Amino acid sequence: MIGRYAKLNVYQEIFKSSDFYRVAGGAFLIPVALLTGMVSNTGLVASLSLRDLVLIVSVALNGLPIIVDAVKGAMAREVNVDELVSIAIIACMLTGNYLEAAVVSAIMVVGALIEEAVSDSARHAIEELVEMTPATATLSRDGGEVQVKVDSIRAGDLLVVRSGETIAVDGVIRQGATSVDEAAITGESIPVSRRQGDEVFAGTTCVDGFITVEAVRVGEDSTFGKIVQMIQAAESSKTRSARIVDEYAKWFTPVILASAVLALLVTGEISRAITVLIVGCPCSFLLAGPVTTVAAISRAAKEGVLVKGGGFLETMAGADALYFDKTGTLTKGEPAVVEILPEGNRRPEELLAMAAALETGSAHPLAHAILAKANALGCSVPVAREIQSEVGRGVFGRVGDARVDVVSSDARGETGLTTVEVRVDGELWGYLGMDDEARPEAREVIRAVEAKGLTDVRILSGDREPAVRRLADQVGISRWHAGCKPHEKLGLIDAREGSGLIFVGDGVNDAPALKAADTGIAMGLRGSDVALETADIVLMNDRLETLPFLVDLSRRMSRTIKANIALSFGINLVAVLLGFAGVLTPILGAVAHNIGSILVVGLAASLRYAK
Repeated sequence: MIGRYAKLNVYQEIFKSSDFYRVAGGAFLIPVALLTGMVSNTGLVASLSLRDLVLIVSVALNGLPIIVDAVKGAMAREVNVDELVSIAIIACMLTGNYLEAAVVSAIMVVGALIEEAVSDSARHAIEELVEMTPATATLSRDGGEVQVKVDSIRAGDLLVVRSGETIAVDGVIRQGATSVDEAAITGESIPVSRRQGDEVFAGTTCVDGFITVEAVRVGEDSTFGKIVQMIQAAESSKTRSARIVDEYAKWFTPVILASAVLALLVTGEISRAITVLIVGCPCSFLLAGPVTTVAAISRAAKEGVLVKGGGFLETMAGADALYFDKTGTLTKGEPAVVEILPEGNRRPEELLAMAAALETGSAHPLAHAILAKANALGCSVPVAREIQSEVGRGVFGRVGDARVDVVSSDARGETGLTTVEVRVDGELWGYLGMDDEARPEAREVIRAVEAKGLTDVRILSGDREPAVRRLADQVGISRWHAGCKPHEKLGLIDAREGSGLIFVGDGVNDAPALKAADTGIAMGLRGSDVALETADIVLMNDRLETLPFLVDLSRRMSRTIKANIALSFGINLVAVLLGFAGVLTPILGAVAHNIGSILVVGLAASLRYAK
């Protein structure tokens, strides 16, 4: 699975960063210092041992940049977590607690490095998306063909598109017929027939046939180009929840400093002021969120879920709505024969075998579905000859002395199935109905999440209304929207009011919705690279049944963070008062401070083993 997610770039960007080597070097010095302390504690410089000197170097590498940023923030009158961490580091250094200063510095800079890399994921998603569009296209010009760059194409130009090629513009077919894979735009997994006069979209693929397309919308004006723009807009408009630590820092920093100064002025004892600074260091408070987050993310990973940041789980905890894409999310993502309707007294196996005879060797997804069903039923498939295909209509051939036609049909369109009819010597033998089947666990998952309070559950699909209605009935969802283009999905998400919305999808067309939702979840195995990049959470094994677990985990994580914050605040408050009163000495203050951190870490670690 590591290779599958190598393009997420989160870890890749960290390792490429020059800051990574500085941070890693500073952190590496901590165990080195402990080892040197075991060998010798002899003072070398100004009574500092080799262990102390190594730790000071570690603090210089990782802690000094934090202090510098804190000074810059103070000069700009911006108070944030840097000031709190700086107080912790300086207080530890002043009292000779070099190990603690080094550890706090390392923890904070590593966390900042990861956060910065993850925040760039949307940019990489857009880069991946752009790479999916062809760089060149074939134009029909002056009776011949010429290869040109896509960005030079203008409205009215005629493009020649052959089997297997990606259509570079939005346009209208002026000549020919084809089957088009429109999954990138509509999410529909079954290719659709397109003939002269029909519209086609940039980013879709010509499955078979040969067409000439008149360009109507090109570049940023195309449907595919607008998807890129929507991802960018959704990213910029998606607000992060206010960080409690930063809000806390606005008044906590001056309060602790004032308390230390007051202790010095009232008692005249500098040791009390130092004790107040030590116990007031917000280490346990700063650890409350990150440690709990790491434990929750680790627990999710055990279930095959990649969470790109604790903030996404925290947001998920308050959600009351869950929207699904259809194809590849609630369905298996590939067509299958689900209905065999023979005419007259013929057996289903006879009908299926005759159709399979003509589809043998075809690369079309519907052909694969027919052959798979024939194999599953153990049909004896006869040999066909003189096989011919008519793009967008079907295949024709001979089995023995009989002429066989397997062609697309509008019959039973109200069922939502893709239907083909089989005729032998002109006589109708029956129909085969194909559908993208619902995942077997989908219905139970819907029940489970609704029981947890996510009562607004919907399907947002680019597929036809009968197909979406059929799936909704199968999985137990009462609200659904069919025929949705990417911007329409985005509009439905933006228009929704509530405490939080989760969107689950897998395709390129889902990328704007994944980014705009409060929490975007992508299917990992079948999901497009763009969806994986854009999503906040990835179900690596495509297991929908992990959704109820994720809801529970997110809520427990949120409760644990709040409990840790309350515990840290309480311990800090009591310790500051005791330090001011002289009950705690600097050494006892350091002990009390570390006990608070241990309690917070222990409570957070319990998430790692949550059932």
